[in-house]
Amino acid sequence: MLVEEFTLTNDAALVRLAQIVHAADVSEDIDSSPQGRGLSAIAHGFALLHGTEDHRKIELETPMYDALYAWSGQQAS
Repeated sequence: MLVEEFTLTNDAALVRLAQIVHAADVSEDIDSSPQGRGLSAIAHGFALLHGTEDHRKIELETPMYDALYAWSGQQAS
C-alpha cells in the first residue's frame, strides 16, 4: 500500500483509510475490509453521475474521504 511505500504508517487513521480504499479498489480484496463494498458502490455512483469530469468528481468526493478519515481516526483510538 502507498502508506507503507511513503512511510505514512504512523497515522493510524490513514492506515485504516488506506485499507478501506484498497478493498474498494482491488476486486479480489473487496472483502478485506467491511467498508470496502460500500466505498466501491459510492465511488461508482460518483462515476455514474459525473462520468469523465474528473476534477468535479474529486471536488465532490473529497468531503466524503475527509469524513471517512475522521471516522477511521475515531475507530483507531
